[in-house]
Order: sequence, then structure tokens, then C-alpha cells
Amino acid sequence: MNSKTERNWQLIVAGVLFILFGLVCAFFPGLTLASIAFMVGAAFVVSGVVNIATFIRDRELLGFSGWILAYGILDVLIGAMFVIHPFAFAAVLPWVIGAFVLVFGVYEVVAAFMIKRSGLPLWGWMLASGIISIVIGFLFFYLPEMLALFIALFALLRGVNLIVVGANAGKYFL
Repeated sequence: MNSKTERNWQLIVAGVLFILFGLVCAFFPGLTLASIAFMVGAAFVVSGVVNIATFIRDRELLGFSGWILAYGILDVLIGAMFVIHPFAFAAVLPWVIGAFVLVFGVYEVVAAFMIKRSGLPLWGWMLASGIISIVIGFLFFYLPEMLALFIALFALLRGVNLIVVGANAGKYFL
């Protein structure tokens, strides 16, 4: 297969899972906080595993791969806490997720400029996604009662972003 047409299917699958998760949050906001905490934990773990796998596979290619590994480990640790103790984390869920989304947005903005410096396209897409993530992160703090909606927005944004990057991986990263 021509490397220009290859896709990163693990990113695409992770993106689809994020979109499905976002839709569940958007259409069923009455779910208990413990259920949402458990689902968020599972999403963190999946995201972390994908980031760690990306680090292992592409560490020589990507100049910012140390960030990917650190972010993956952080995702797995946060996810494990939510999965193991969903009731304990349900009370602080909006603020924990808000902080995560803010950090993720900053990570995306920094990565966008690193990608731009390396001459790869899609940096503008990542920059816009990072800025939107930062805005959503702040919204968690100001309107914690809108938890399900903000989780849905972030998961949908993250899912679309993973699908776009995964679908274009052969063009720019292989």
C-alpha cells in the first residue's frame, strides 16, 4: 500500500470512540455522576494507551514525543482513579475534567507550533482545536452544572481531531 494513502487506524478508532462517548453524554445528560465518572475514566485510559502506543511507535519521528508519553501516562493514571473510585471523584468531576481539558488545550497549542516549525501541515487544525479546548476547560469551572454538555463537546472535538489526524497520517507522518 502506498504510504501516502495509509491511515493510522488506532487514532481513527479512538476518535470514533470519543465521538460515541460524546453523543452519549449529549443525549443522556441525566446519567448519574458516578456513571459519567466511570465512563470518563475509561476514556482517559483509552486515550492514554493510544498516546503511549503512539510514543512507542513514532518516538524517533516526532520531536515532541516525550510530551506524548507524559500525557499518556497522566491519562492512564487519572483514568484509573476515576474507574476505581467513581463515587469519590464524582463530586469534583467538573473541576478535574476542566483542569485536564485546559492542560490538554495548552498541550495542543504548543504542539501546533512545534508541528508548524517542522513544516508539517495540519498545525492550524491543531491550534484551533487547542484554543477551543482551553475555552471548554474554563467553562467547566464557570458552569459545573453543565458537566455532561461540556464533556460531550470536548469528546466530540477530540474525536474529530483524532479522525482527521489519523486519516491524514500517511500524507504527513509516514
